[in-house]
Amino acid sequence: MKRLLFFSALVFSVLASAQKLKKEDVIGFWKLKESGFYEGKNKVVKDFNNCRLMRNYAIREDGFAVYNYTEGKVEDCAPSEPRLSFWKIVDNRIQFYVDDKNILEEVVVTVNKDKTLTFSSYIPVPVKDKDPKLEKILNTIHYDIVESVY
Repeated sequence: MKRLLFFSALVFSVLASAQKLKKEDVIGFWKLKESGFYEGKNKVVKDFNNCRLMRNYAIREDGFAVYNYTEGKVEDCAPSEPRLSFWKIVDNRIQFYVDDKNILEEVVVTVNKDKTLTFSSYIPVPVKDKDPKLEKILNTIHYDIVESVY
């Protein structure tokens, strides 16, 4: 019984000491460095041109965030309307939201050793569907690695 209690305390301690996301970790101007998804345990990197690599997040200390999305070819980059939202940290995630009921995006954040951040899809409950292909697409974990510009 003592061993079980010790093991339980040890597991709780390890989980509690897992990477704790802090406001200071995410505030800044973050430019897309790499993007892709996971096929099983394999990382599949998307082939982005320099135009698409202009995508960025400005995560501000005042609780606002701006996401700039760019598409097109290098000769003809087409920026979208910037997306303004609020942001907050929830455990190891960032929620980008309009109000308490309208979350625009929620990502799991990993602070990497090289000072980049990885934003990964947050799927709290796997989607079940009759169509196995659709189910696979809806449950695919996508990621973006962003690097600080300043």
